[in-house]
Amino acid sequence: MIYLDNAATTKVFDCAIEAMEQTMKDCFFNPNATYKRAIDAKKGIDSARKTIADCLKVRADEIVFTSCATESNNWVMNCGRKRPKGNVVISAGEHSSVYEPAMQLKNRGIDVRIVPLLKSGIIDEGAFSRAVDENTTFVSIIHVNNETGAINPIKRLVDTTKRLAPNALFHSDGVQGALKTKDTISSLGVDFYSASAHKLGAPKGIGFLYIKNGINIAPMLYGGGQEDGKRSGTQNTPYIAAFAAAVEHLAAIDKSHVLPLRNELAEHFKSHGCTVIGDDNNSGYILGVVIPGVKAEILQNAVCDRDVIIGKGAACSGAKRGNRVLSAIGLTDKQIECYVRLSFAADTYRDEAMKAAQIITETAQKIRSENV
Repeated sequence: MIYLDNAATTKVFDCAIEAMEQTMKDCFFNPNATYKRAIDAKKGIDSARKTIADCLKVRADEIVFTSCATESNNWVMNCGRKRPKGNVVISAGEHSSVYEPAMQLKNRGIDVRIVPLLKSGIIDEGAFSRAVDENTTFVSIIHVNNETGAINPIKRLVDTTKRLAPNALFHSDGVQGALKTKDTISSLGVDFYSASAHKLGAPKGIGFLYIKNGINIAPMLYGGGQEDGKRSGTQNTPYIAAFAAAVEHLAAIDKSHVLPLRNELAEHFKSHGCTVIGDDNNSGYILGVVIPGVKAEILQNAVCDRDVIIGKGAACSGAKRGNRVLSAIGLTDKQIECYVRLSFAADTYRDEAMKAAQIITETAQKIRSENV
């Protein structure tokens, strides 16, 4: 099988499985109890937190574990604003776990401003500068577009925000950005940053919210006061151990081949009459392609029969008609129907990727000929 849907989820690294299994077997105690074995479990969480923080170049006490990035995004969107009044700024390219909470804020009377995208999927910086003003209290801009792989210039956007709205807080959804760009969280200058373990070689069901030192945020979950009072609920110790193992492993892997591979595949599809989306400033991990004359769902199922797995846009939008983000970058409904997303991992290599690209274009041509 050639798996090219890593933006939806990644295969769990062996080291993460081993860390999870060992913790389940030997350190299953509630880390909030007071006897020695439980205290050892708590030390395991602290060690994992430090490992992740060190790999991401932040402080350990700035990492708060959550169940997933959707929780992190909902938490910060609902509780991260300093003032109840004032406007909120997001982009048209946000993941639904930011966009939908923003729409709920709008329904409650908050002024929510949506900044348009350029054709590449990158935010329109001019429009962003016009949207932010002295009354802006909160900004959330995705780091890497999960449909196209385009990298938003987060550091510049943070600088613009702090200049025009000094008291505003800035969040970035880093699900497709963490360890997949040259940026570190601290270099971006953000106040909040979300990440999800299952995009990084760890299990589903664990994520984190980075909260910059000195920034306060009200809890969304109340109860036992875990995670330094920020996020109640007994910590998922085995998954936290797996998360740390995966991040440490991924941080050490040479990933320099990913962007050239993505660009080589882009040229392959262009040479077969396809339209590639998001070439400008791409992370390298996502390749969006419009394959004319072939509906994505039909193509996806056909290549699956040949052991090639591809996406047809963000998995969270899979059951919905249309695609909000692709529409925002100017794709027509017909183009969206023919849009496929190939997404790579650090251990995706040229031979298998090029073989998959050949199978995709051959299969597309066969489908077209059968429909004539």
